[in-house]
Amino acid sequence: MDVTSTLLSGSRRKRVIYAGWLAVGIGLIGAPLVVLSLWPGIDHTPYSANTVLLAFGLCLSSLSYAFGRAAVAGMTESRPRPVSGPGNIPYVVAGVCLAVAVIALVIAAST
Repeated sequence: MDVTSTLLSGSRRKRVIYAGWLAVGIGLIGAPLVVLSLWPGIDHTPYSANTVLLAFGLCLSSLSYAFGRAAVAGMTESRPRPVSGPGNIPYVVAGVCLAVAVIALVIAAST
């Protein structure tokens, strides 16, 4: 059984655990990329390299937010005031940031 089918058909506990670990893991990759691209002491000679790091970091961070929101929604679904799951906005932000990262990577590779 693969992860996708487990997330869709597994128990609530499994969905919460998988979504939570995916949020933490992807966030631990995305957040340092954002910090690295914005840190003033680190020089990335081509300007496009900073754009690639920032856009890809924001893409991963927004996906991490979506998985974290899904985990919190799974934990609170049986409570009187449950938290709603992630909407479409984090996925749209991730897609746009990924497109910007790919375009900036093509520009950086061509120069």
